[in-house]
Amino acid sequence: MKKLLPGLMFALIAVSASAQQPPEIPLFSKMTPGAPPQGWKPFSLASTKKNTDYTLVSEDGVVALRAMAHGSASAMEFKTQFDPHKFPMLSFRWKVAQGIPEANNADVNKEDSPLRVMIGFDGDTSKLGFKDKFASSLAQTASGQPLPYATLMYIWGNKVAPDSVTVSGRTSRIRMLALNVDDKGIGKWQSFTRNLVEDYKRVFAEEPGNVISIQLLTDTDNTGDDALAFYGDISVGPPR
Repeated sequence: MKKLLPGLMFALIAVSASAQQPPEIPLFSKMTPGAPPQGWKPFSLASTKKNTDYTLVSEDGVVALRAMAHGSASAMEFKTQFDPHKFPMLSFRWKVAQGIPEANNADVNKEDSPLRVMIGFDGDTSKLGFKDKFASSLAQTASGQPLPYATLMYIWGNKVAPDSVTVSGRTSRIRMLALNVDDKGIGKWQSFTRNLVEDYKRVFAEEPGNVISIQLLTDTDNTGDDALAFYGDISVGPPR
């Protein structure tokens, strides 16, 4: 038994060290243009919607994920599992080359965006009301996957105020935080570092559960317009 203890202790130390490491999100800048984005998978919102084209390209000398939408709406998804209290700092960068002037994030019939970084959170779905459960059921029918308990969307907003929070017209469990708006900043890379816990508590007024997914979505299915945008690297880190 004594001979097993050193090995057991080493294993426990390794597990403990591993538990302290932030989740590794595949970096677009380390990938090859034209190849599929490793670790990310296409996510279809519904079979009735056209797919947005996501392609790795060299943009301003760095590999990024280009999103081209033509009356379309589909996402790229990275599945994960981590406690945002341990790793709350989310960093990412994006750029819009062609926006959506007719979009309006406060109008469910024109609710499109050239850029969205969407964080899915786990939670007790039994607490949800009928409308939110029904919306999740509809999503599962359309995409094969229910909605997360809650989704915090960082968006490039249209016809909403900077730093404003907009609740989805379809479910209260999707809330949009506008980091850029309209045409201000188009054509330039924008970089952000956000505190997931603080932002979640601000928009949902409760403590967050574990993060279970990160999705990137460029959509123009409601307006039928075109959009062109780029997603840079995304990372998660400990408190600052």
